Amino acid sequence: MAPSARQGADVEQARYFALELARWIDKLEHEIGHVGETTTVITAKRHELDDVRRQLDALRTSFPAAFL
Repeated sequence: MAPSARQGADVEQARYFALELARWIDKLEHEIGHVGETTTVITAKRHELDDVRRQLDALRTSFPAAFL
């Protein structure tokens, strides 16, 4: 694959992955807001949410062209 085609594919994959991460973030935020969860579960989900946000930030840093 030519370099420009490869870069295009990487950007498309980054866009797809970013959408999936955003969905995951939305799901976790909804679950954290659910009143019936225990403190332990909420704490674990907050840690997971932080991790997913870090992954999304890293993706934005690595593939800025995917977020134009």
